[in-house]
Amino acid sequence: MNWFYSAVRIAGASFPVSSMLVQLQAELDAKKFNNRLQKLENPISALHEDINEISCLIYGKIKRTDDLLIEFENHIYRKFSRVLAVLEKSLFIKGLHVIGSERFAKGLRICDPTYVLYLSQLFEEQKKMGKIFKKVDSCAIGQELDGKLIKKEINVPLPVIKAIFDVFEAKGYGICSRVIGSAVYIGTA
Repeated sequence: MNWFYSAVRIAGASFPVSSMLVQLQAELDAKKFNNRLQKLENPISALHEDINEISCLIYGKIKRTDDLLIEFENHIYRKFSRVLAVLEKSLFIKGLHVIGSERFAKGLRICDPTYVLYLSQLFEEQKKMGKIFKKVDSCAIGQELDGKLIKKEINVPLPVIKAIFDVFEAKGYGICSRVIGSAVYIGTA
């Protein structure tokens, strides 16, 4: 088919029908380009067409439970089984499976902080996210930030704050406390 559109482009506006085909090809090319650009700008949403819908449900659970362990009713798992499989295969979530039971029998755990930040980008107030990011980004060497205090101050789920801490730690800018139940970050760079 590519040869045909190449020939149409050469013929250009010389023939009445070919000018319509040139326009059609330009529109198809633009659509392909926009799809490719969207995948570059937002690769997570490009994983599956239902990613935004399940992500909205997941973030709603994070806000209600203040936890990365998510449990849905069975009909949600069935409805979104493919997109959840894609998220699990991409290592954004980890299903808590039981042999001989339905998939995600014990729920799922979000295990990638970048997915939490993706959810925050879509469903959290950006002004709040900007405040948290600024606070962590300006953390001085030796300064300690308590995620629980930040949560009270800015009113964002603690897992979101911990995800920001984890991302900064992965860059080598600080360290996160590994004490169970704590949410502390200390600047080191």
